[in-house]
Amino acid sequence: MRRIVVLLTVWILGLTVAAGCGGHDDSGRSSAKAKLPDGSIVIGMAVARSGFAAAYDLGPSRGAELAVADLNARGGVLGHHLELKYGDTKSDRALGTTVGLDLLSHGAQVMLVTCDFDLGSPAAIASTSKNVVAVSPCAGSSQFDVPTLGPLAYSMGTKSAAGAENVAQFAYDKGYRKAFLWLDPSITHTKETCAAFDSKFSAQPQAKVVGTETIQQNDASFAGQIARLRESGADVLELCSYNPGAATALRQLRAAGVDIPVMSNIAMDGNYWLQSVPNLKNFYYDAFGSLYGGDPRADVNDFFARYKAKFGEPAVTAYALTGYATIQVIAKAIEAAQTTDGAALAKAIDGLGSYETIAGPAGYSATQHIVTDRPAVIMGVDGGRVSPVAMYAGGRKIAKG
Repeated sequence: MRRIVVLLTVWILGLTVAAGCGGHDDSGRSSAKAKLPDGSIVIGMAVARSGFAAAYDLGPSRGAELAVADLNARGGVLGHHLELKYGDTKSDRALGTTVGLDLLSHGAQVMLVTCDFDLGSPAAIASTSKNVVAVSPCAGSSQFDVPTLGPLAYSMGTKSAAGAENVAQFAYDKGYRKAFLWLDPSITHTKETCAAFDSKFSAQPQAKVVGTETIQQNDASFAGQIARLRESGADVLELCSYNPGAATALRQLRAAGVDIPVMSNIAMDGNYWLQSVPNLKNFYYDAFGSLYGGDPRADVNDFFARYKAKFGEPAVTAYALTGYATIQVIAKAIEAAQTTDGAALAKAIDGLGSYETIAGPAGYSATQHIVTDRPAVIMGVDGGRVSPVAMYAGGRKIAKG
């Protein structure tokens, strides 16, 4: 990331509160729109098509396209075809509101937004303020939820803390007992990741966190952090960051001859950055699934084969799974609500229970609009090759890779 992404300002949060007033009790407006209008159901895509976040949004967008194609081939939803309309936020938080409002003016009835709270929430707020449900396919911040964004905003992502707890347990199960944390505080996701890893790992017998250092996306040198890591005697490093800064830190760490295992988070999924850290090994992170084959779930392996066949290249990240899953949930909820009216559609989403998707179960309620837990595949990098090594859920191992 070329610059640090800042948290939402107070005035935006103020809009959130205003947009969220009233909860789902909007039966009069919902009944007035109970019948879907003629024509396609338009889903706005307020996502990054350019800039650093495009690598994160490309997979979910294409996953959504696959799901729409599958649904339309079966006749659509309630006899209506789905249509995706794109707007490019250019990885700029300030453009989120503008892009969201423009898509709404062109008929968007549901909105998909960028896979990050800081970048995706402006478009989400713009949508929900107009009684339109907004979904981020993979934001992990706990702030992408009802208390912050109101009752019409959802994330198909797994809560950051849940992913970090799985990684922390994996590190402990591998035999590591002294962890060191490198924290990039530029986005909410990485701060929550480090906090959850610390809590989970430190709670294990004979395990402790022996030190924490702050790193920044624009740091040119990590010499000081590397020196203090050496001095700590740590046997594992937790890297709470994302690219490109995380790759720069890893490259300098390995160039300095420090080869202890490094644990990280779902933001490191994909191999698009591995060439910048030649022959990387002993590196692990959690993912929605394995885009390299070998996932313990046959339907996930089939999905990525279909993705490659459709788009002529492999998926960049496993986030593509959540793009497909988002459309699955939206379609099911529209069938139940028989409308895209925000309040009624949100009530239908909340009523789906633990609904099984290609990315695993997604369960929401009136007070919780982010996935709190789902199976995660722990991916390992060895000599630049990436493969699944285990599957965890709820902070415990449930399957080998």
